[in-house]
Amino acid sequence: MASSSNDSVAERPRWRYLALAALIFVLTGTLLAVVWQLPQLLPGLFPLSSGPVPSAVPATSPVVPTPTPPVLEPAITGLTAGVDDQARTITFRVEAQVPPDQAIAQLLLWYDTEAGHAGHRITGPFSSTTTATYRLDAVREGLTRTLTPTHELDYWWLVQDTSGESVRAGGTVTLGPNLWSSVVTPTPEPPPVDFTWSFSDTQHFEFYFVPGTAAERDRFQIGGLAESALEELRSTLDVEFDDQMSIYLVPRIFWQGGAAYGDKVQLISYLDRNYTAIETWSYFTHEGTHALAQDLLEPKEEGGGPDGVLVEGLAVWASDGHYRREPIDDWASVVAASGEYIPLAELRAGPFYDFQHETSYLEAASFVKFLVERYGLDRLKELYGHATGEAEHDEALVQRLYGKGYDLLGDEWLDYLTSLNPTPRQAETWRLKVRSFDLMRRYETELDPDARLLPSNAPPEWTSDTLKVFLGRRNAPVNVVLETALIAAQERMYRGDVEGAAALMDDVENALDANGALVAPSLKERRAILDTLALQDRAILRADAAAYRATLDPASALASDTAVQDRLQPPFNAYHQEVVRLDLSENGLRAEGVVLVHASLVGGEFPGDGQIFAATFVKRGDRWLKSGWQPTAAVLSLPPAQAD
Repeated sequence: MASSSNDSVAERPRWRYLALAALIFVLTGTLLAVVWQLPQLLPGLFPLSSGPVPSAVPATSPVVPTPTPPVLEPAITGLTAGVDDQARTITFRVEAQVPPDQAIAQLLLWYDTEAGHAGHRITGPFSSTTTATYRLDAVREGLTRTLTPTHELDYWWLVQDTSGESVRAGGTVTLGPNLWSSVVTPTPEPPPVDFTWSFSDTQHFEFYFVPGTAAERDRFQIGGLAESALEELRSTLDVEFDDQMSIYLVPRIFWQGGAAYGDKVQLISYLDRNYTAIETWSYFTHEGTHALAQDLLEPKEEGGGPDGVLVEGLAVWASDGHYRREPIDDWASVVAASGEYIPLAELRAGPFYDFQHETSYLEAASFVKFLVERYGLDRLKELYGHATGEAEHDEALVQRLYGKGYDLLGDEWLDYLTSLNPTPRQAETWRLKVRSFDLMRRYETELDPDARLLPSNAPPEWTSDTLKVFLGRRNAPVNVVLETALIAAQERMYRGDVEGAAALMDDVENALDANGALVAPSLKERRAILDTLALQDRAILRADAAAYRATLDPASALASDTAVQDRLQPPFNAYHQEVVRLDLSENGLRAEGVVLVHASLVGGEFPGDGQIFAATFVKRGDRWLKSGWQPTAAVLSLPPAQAD
């Protein structure tokens, strides 16, 4: 028994030693593990070795998870448009997201049909992440053809959050044969029966114009220009005028663009794409002379009035030219020495307005100018006031006032013209001027026949049919190409580039000979520029950044991210760039023009509607791209010095 007890006491310390050793082993292992992991846990305190990495252990960077960036502004994350051609429906779908502290206030869908232009608004608020759909039923609401000439329909969605921030993006959907067969051309709306002219006035003028046109945009400049022209006329004609004239400004060309009615009522073309290229100032002075000259007329028992030579001669002389300041006598000297000269007796016998227009007006102006400078203005004004248009009466009147008849006065005038020495450049410019206006009148007859209408009644008496003609004009590509070419030809002519002017007139004439086909390279290039702008219009309208960039010169500021975003941001329901001036450089790789913007927003007006821009284009390969775009203004200043 004693032996057994002693053995038990001896074993107890041995187990304590074993337990202590195990504890020490565990603590040592733990400490070593911690020391081993410290460089990974605290890399700033224990930098990684820069020595060579053993080839058996590949060098890898620690994988750091990329956090999802927070949504800072509205975003469209998905767009689709599904077509059910059998049912004739299109389902538009948008996925949108806004910052988490905002909600989606509204979604707006636009598509390029008459019904779609009004926009379909889906009002929230919705959660910050939303999906919305809209089903277009073509059987119920119809489909109208608008911008897209192919089997496509443009559309866009706009997403706005509760802070007012928005984003717009769109695309194009291809229509199936059943849907495409449903597409119709919208019927143009007739002028309203209760059409009302807009109005503004100055001290001596009442201006009436069509709302939303260039005349309304420029009404204040027009008023100042008209007053300046009147002041010069009063001085030239030595007359007083304290009344008001009424001027109706219409947004289309008719004849040469000006007409005068009784009671000092005038009708004047005012539009940016004025293919007569006549200066606005000249309209005011020419038609203003007709209005002021009404006060020179004396009452006559036998009726009648001055013939066309006196009426139009006075207006062109007082304006110092027919369409701008022009060398009246030098050009008349060119005519007198040519086979185009119309003898004065024949010109007076008429019918005056059946002769070649520019020639008859020039001769009349030169003859009136001769009478004023040789015999004085007062005598001419008395002749004008008492003339009746009857040969016997007027011949006696001339004998009394001038001591000789029209035949001798005509001889004196011709002698004066033959004493002049017009330059070859003046002679060539005159011939080009006649050609350009004859070409313009041919263009009117064949491709813009409404321009050959001249209402017998003043605008206050116009019917809805007359209004329909004078409130619209032709905007097909062939019309824009030929009209801008006619303008460019005259601009070249007046700046002395007679060869360039003649070449462009040849191109226009060839196009008219070909029934409007644009056969000349210069006209094809103009059409290509119009096509670029048409693609750009569609891209801007549907907020398609990629398609918009494809129309821009990549080297221009227009192609910057900010410029593209600014252009595509507004919710347009209409956007069209009208080329009103365009000419190509000599090498054919650059073009300069003036572009008028027509645009509106869903539910409102666009502040830039009606604004004019100076545009430049460059040719890259076989494509024309827009390279410059700067706001500009209509040119309404007083005319330059006399033309050559």
